[in-house]
This record gives sequence, C-alpha cells and structure tokens, in this order.
Amino acid sequence: MNKLILIVLLLSGVTSLNAQNFKFGKVSKEELQEQFNPADPSANATVLYSNEKVSYKYSVDKGFIVSREIHKRIKIYTKAGAEWANHSVELYDKSRTWEEEISGLKAFTFNYENGKVVKSKLTKAGVFEEKKNEYWKYIKYTMPNIKPGSVVEYKYIVDSPFPSRLNDVYLQQEIPIKRFDFKIEIPEYYKFKMHHNIKSSLNPKLETVVKHRKLTISWRGKPGQSSMMDKQEETIEYKANLITYNGNNIPAIHEESFISNLNDYKSKLSFELRSTEGFNGKITNYATNWDSVTEKIYKSEGFGGQLTKHNYFEKDIDALILPLTTKGDKVYAIYNFVKSKVKWNEFIGVYTLNGVKKAYKEGIGNVADINLMLTAMLRYAGVDANPVLVSTKDNGVPLYPTRQGFNYVICGVEVDNEVALLDASGKNTTVNIVPKKVLNWQGRIIREHGSSAWVNLFPKKNSASTTMVSATLNKDLIFTGKVRNQQTDYYAYDYRNKYAGVGNESLVKALSKDKGEIEITNLSVKNDRALGKPTQQSYDFTYQDGTEEIGTDVYVSPMLFLAEEDNVFNNETRQYPIDLKFPRTNKNIINIKIPEGYRIKSIPESVKLIMSDGLGEYSFLVKQNGNTVQVSEMFIINFPIVPVSYYSDLKETYKKLIEKNAEKIVLEKI
Repeated sequence: MNKLILIVLLLSGVTSLNAQNFKFGKVSKEELQEQFNPADPSANATVLYSNEKVSYKYSVDKGFIVSREIHKRIKIYTKAGAEWANHSVELYDKSRTWEEEISGLKAFTFNYENGKVVKSKLTKAGVFEEKKNEYWKYIKYTMPNIKPGSVVEYKYIVDSPFPSRLNDVYLQQEIPIKRFDFKIEIPEYYKFKMHHNIKSSLNPKLETVVKHRKLTISWRGKPGQSSMMDKQEETIEYKANLITYNGNNIPAIHEESFISNLNDYKSKLSFELRSTEGFNGKITNYATNWDSVTEKIYKSEGFGGQLTKHNYFEKDIDALILPLTTKGDKVYAIYNFVKSKVKWNEFIGVYTLNGVKKAYKEGIGNVADINLMLTAMLRYAGVDANPVLVSTKDNGVPLYPTRQGFNYVICGVEVDNEVALLDASGKNTTVNIVPKKVLNWQGRIIREHGSSAWVNLFPKKNSASTTMVSATLNKDLIFTGKVRNQQTDYYAYDYRNKYAGVGNESLVKALSKDKGEIEITNLSVKNDRALGKPTQQSYDFTYQDGTEEIGTDVYVSPMLFLAEEDNVFNNETRQYPIDLKFPRTNKNIINIKIPEGYRIKSIPESVKLIMSDGLGEYSFLVKQNGNTVQVSEMFIINFPIVPVSYYSDLKETYKKLIEKNAEKIVLEKI
C-alpha cells in the first residue's frame, strides 16, 4: 500500500510539472503560495523554470553570430533567498566592432497580496553597468519588491560576434532546479567537441539530432571588384547539430568551507572548438593540444610581441644592474624596480592593454603589461625568465586545451630545474609569493624558443606562524605577560594585506578583538613592509578570562587567548577537496607561572597524532617544572589542497585539537 501511494505521489508530481505554465509572465497562484521546496525543504530559493536557447544567426555584415535566449523563473522562500533576485550578465566589451550586446530584457517580481497576484516591473533605474576589466563588463540588476514568497522572472537575449566561442552551460546551481530546458543548434561550419564536467556527480542525458537547414547569403561583386556592382544572392543548404537537454528536479550543489570555486564541481557543458569551415570549403583546424594553444598566444602582438621590446627601458636597467654581480641580485633589483615603476590598474588578462611601452611611460598597466615587462627586463639582464599562463581560482581549472582557459600571466625564473614565480602587480607580493587567487593547480610556462610545459603553482614550503607567550598568573587570577609572534611567507603576506600601514592604535584594537578582548600595551611591529622577511610582533598583555574558580579549585585555560573553539571541519562527510591555498605550520609555545599559594593539581595529558601519507601532524605537549607549566602545540598540514579521501583523518585530528584546547590546568590552594 505504501509503495502504491509513493508511485501515485511521484506520478502526480510529474503531471503537475508537465501541466505547469512556463510561458513568460504566467506565474500561478500555486507557485506564489508555495512555502518550501518539497524535494529540498532547506532550500532558500528554487529555480522553478530555466530555459536557454542557443542558435546561430547569419548577418550580411558580421557573418554568423551566436544568440543566447535566457528565461528564468525563481521562487524566493526566505530572506536569505533574496540574493537570487539579483542577477548579472557578463559581456565582452573590447570595442564597438567586437562587443556582445544584450537586448529584450524584461523582468518582473510577482507577489500574492490580499488574494491577488501583484506584479512589479524592473525599471531602468534598477539596471546598471559595471566594468570588470578592459575586455569585460557586467550588466547588473536587482529585482524590486522582494520578500519571502516572491517569484522573480526575467528574460533577455545576448548576441555575440564570436561564433567560434560558446559559453559554458551550467545545468546545476546552488539552489534546486525544478525544470531546465536547454537547446543549442550548431551549423556544420563549426565543429565543437562537447565536454561534460567530469568532477560533477550528475550525468545529464542529452539528445542530438541532425537538422537540414537553408541559408541565403548575399554580396556585391567578386572579391577585388567595385562594391557598386549588383547585389548577388545564393541559397545554401547545410546540416546543423541540434542538442537538447530536458532536466527535472535537479538537486542543488551545496557550498562547503575551504573550497576554491564551486563552479568547478557543477554539472555543466563545455564546448571545445576543433575546426571551422568557410562557405568555400576551406577548413581551419584549431588547438587540439596545449602546445598549439600556447603557441598561438605567444605569437600574438599583445603577448609575445611585447617581450621583444627593449629600447624603452634599456638605459634604466643598465644603470640599475651595473653594480650587481649575481643573477639573484639582478632578479630582486629588477622585480622591485617594476613594482615601484608601474602600478596595477586592477585589470587582469593575458594580453597587454596599451602595450608595455605606454605602461612604462605612464606608470600604470594591467597584469600582462606589468609581468610581460618584467619578463622582458629579466631576459635583457641575462636571466632565464619566461611568462607563465595561469587560470585564476574564480576562472576555474582548464580541463581541455583552450585559449579561454587562461586569464592571467605571471613571470617564471628558471634556476636549477626549479621555477621561481613572480607577480609584480601585487603590493605585497615577492619572489614565490604570488596572489592566492593565482595558486590554482598549475600554469603553463612558455619558453623563448617556443616550447611550453606545466608548472606547479602551489607553494613548495610551509608558511609558518609561531607564537611564544610568557604569562604570569597573579594572585588576583588575572594573567599578565608578553607575546612574540613571527609569520613567514603566506602568513606574512596575509598580515601585510590586512595590517601594513595601519596605525598603532587601530592595530591594537584589531589585535585585541582577534585575541578575545585582551588588553594590549607596548606593541612593536617589525618587517611589516620588508617584503621577503618574516613579520614580527611583540606586545605586553593583560587577560582576565583565562580562569574559573569552582569550590577551592581554580581551572586555568593553558592556551589562554590562543585557544581554538570552533571546529571548521565538523561536517560528517565531505564532497569536495579542501583548498587551504598553502601548506602551513602553526606553533604555539606558552609558559605559565603559577602564583604562590597554589599548587598544580593536574595538567592535560600530552598527545601526538600523525596523519596518513604525510598529510600532517598535531602535537600537544605539556610539561611541569615546579610552579611553571609549558604547553607546546604544533599543527602541520603539508598539502595545499587536501583530497576528499583524507577528510576523515583531518576531521578527527582537528577534533582532537579542539578538545585539547578546551582542557584545563587545575590548581588548588595550599
């Protein structure tokens, strides 16, 4: 009987889905009154309907263009779900000749009020444009009158003059999708290989059929003749591949802590261009391997062409390196010279914006301007330097050969079969300390003679944070003492990004808050601007919250204000790798002097845990020497990215860390 009821419910759900009116503007009372998603009651919002149609249209002026028609209807259940009422469209915007255009934008918010469906229209005031970089812009809009229960619906068309490039199609979102219809029709003149994201657990079922189409093209005269000749037309018959997908009840993909880019794990379709064919039958083959991709990038004027220009900097570099004898000194001198000479304009890309000469003269440029200039200068000085193509974390990991897979370029200096990474666009970067958004698996180094190879972008050594505390517990059960902290590499980089240049008073307030409202005096900071050196802090402190009296005993928190209380790895299971960005070593050494009139009744037990396969270790060692207790804690993770298979090991180790941090030294009066 229960099985029969389940079948009936499932069938009724399918019938309801099929009977639903997906025509734009036809939002039903039932949709507005729905209070939660039956398939995922925890969802803050749900895509009720998503429709995407991609087609090729022919223009006499531009040839084939790609047209994307988007239609979405989204249900908002909670206040947190209101973020899904905001939308942005990314458009290529290099020039009027080569730009993507949006048209036909219509958007409404629907609410059910006093027994009626109330519709609120998106106005021009709610739509604005934002420049991303020199190549891209966003059209953004926020829907009006949003509240729990609202349904938002919008549609628009994007026309692109780039028929050889097709956007990824995401079949999954951070919220559930009840219905997704997708259709793309590609003429035989463009040969793509379609990829489904192998990192996704979903396996969408696609249908492909061949359609016979006709196209009328027109021109005036023959090539080389006057354009005033009579207009000529020809009707061409061709084949097109029609690919469709119809998905129902697609589950949400949920965010996890320490994840680089959730899009890397969504179900999606990607299209890799293999070849194009002209109306005259001429076939052009495109990149089928990474060597050909990098070769095309290198040969472009906006990339490789910039590396051959020297005359604009020769006098300055000659004077700079004249007194220097080693290549290492030359690397640091030229690197720091570029950082001081040319400031980053906040734009990224693998191609220069206005060229290295102009960037050098004006003192400002994009990432490619700066780092290709750096590469050229280092080569001029006799250093084996080459550009390294990178895909930043928000751009994802390129899984197949494509020029669009890279969106950033840094410089690589090769010494003794190792590659030192340099990015002169960052204020606090230094040799082998590049922005964390660049630490995305591997980059592609392109050498001067044309070869290319993969380069590991992850840091090769652990960044370290070491804190030493000398504390005295006074008779009033208040701690006083001194703290010394030293941070290297990426810990120092993070510190500089957060605190370098901050006034002493503001820094004291920030540190006091970070450490649990301790009172800090005599703060001293060293090397906060000395890139490449460890940052150092020292200060005196007063701390009142580290003890608790229960009867005649006093319970002392041996970790004081350094105790970790929240387990950041508390989920039972893990779906995606843990992106820690860099390997690390955290060490705390705390010496606590017990006041007269008390003796130590008990101390926490020491423990040491070794994680498997060299992942890392945790140790919590406690020693008593007379009226002094020393706690030495060390937590090491040697992997910048921890695979899912190691999650339980990491989770249990961190759980033990939290437990040990909560344990107490027990004192009794004598």
